[in-house]
Amino acid sequence: MPAEFTPILNKLYVFKKHTVLMIVSGQGIFEVDFKNYNFSAGKSIFLSPGQYLQLLSGSYSMLLYEFNEKDVRHIENSRFLFKHLISIGHVDLKQTGQIYASQLRNIDICETNTPLLSEAIKDWLQINPFNATGHDINLLFDLKEIIDENYMEHISLADVSKRLNEKPYHINTLTKEKLDHTLNKLAADKLLLEAKRKIVFTDLSTKEVAYETGFNDPDYFNRFFKKKTSFTPLEFRKRYEFDERDTFVNDLLGLIDAHFNDEHFAEFYAGQLAVTPQTLSKKISQKLATSFTHLISEKILQESKYLLQQGMPVNIIAFNLGFKEPNHFSAFFKNLTSKTPTQFLADF
Repeated sequence: MPAEFTPILNKLYVFKKHTVLMIVSGQGIFEVDFKNYNFSAGKSIFLSPGQYLQLLSGSYSMLLYEFNEKDVRHIENSRFLFKHLISIGHVDLKQTGQIYASQLRNIDICETNTPLLSEAIKDWLQINPFNATGHDINLLFDLKEIIDENYMEHISLADVSKRLNEKPYHINTLTKEKLDHTLNKLAADKLLLEAKRKIVFTDLSTKEVAYETGFNDPDYFNRFFKKKTSFTPLEFRKRYEFDERDTFVNDLLGLIDAHFNDEHFAEFYAGQLAVTPQTLSKKISQKLATSFTHLISEKILQESKYLLQQGMPVNIIAFNLGFKEPNHFSAFFKNLTSKTPTQFLADF
């Protein structure tokens, strides 16, 4: 049976097993592997052992399922859910939150009964987030596994090509077109992720982290880390020592919730928080690792999807969300989703 899971604000939850988190209700921003997400009800999220979740704002009610390694390994294509490529593994649920929560509470997960993962894999393949053939999807995940196993070493395209029995040009083109990354960028991102994990979740010194991630020169590691994150390793560690007196994140997100349909520009929110727009931008970057534009756009997009699903006409939605013309709203929606509002409804 699933467990009820309501994450506490700013608490770090590190998962020891393969875990599925299903959002029953709520909204907000949470962090997984140092990236921010603001999924709403109707999403199921897949986490591997060692990954964490930290709720940065808002509140969620979730259902939590855990799977043993051997059980996941026996499910065909389970890596599509748990071996994350660029973004966290997730799928949309096709039922309303109430129906979904009621049904899932009664699923008994065991070795011989894994409908949850099997159905999620079917949904993932149907969505086909990389818009790729079955062969290329498997190629991408094969590449991911090679990088995960060898990220502390120099991984050449020639070596990968030989191991995958695939032409270098095709591998290079595939990673650029489907992931918007190069092989070197994927390897560097994996190295940086492991360094971040050791800095935040262990008491290792910076020198020890450098050696454990394959750097012979701790000073070079410090330069590498600061170039990638804009923080020294010690500054980065301090970011996760949360000070409960700092209410900036909740104050800002509360303002966005209250005014997003009327106020779309940073100057308004900076004024409400008594800071300059430049300071607002800097604090958002430091505390949420994102931008004001991303925060307000995602909030507007989330609300527009909800209103579309409720049957509200596009022109009314555009007016309610502060757009001067319906075509401005449609262009905004398509820019973020690659679909027009009409196409989004047709696929829903």
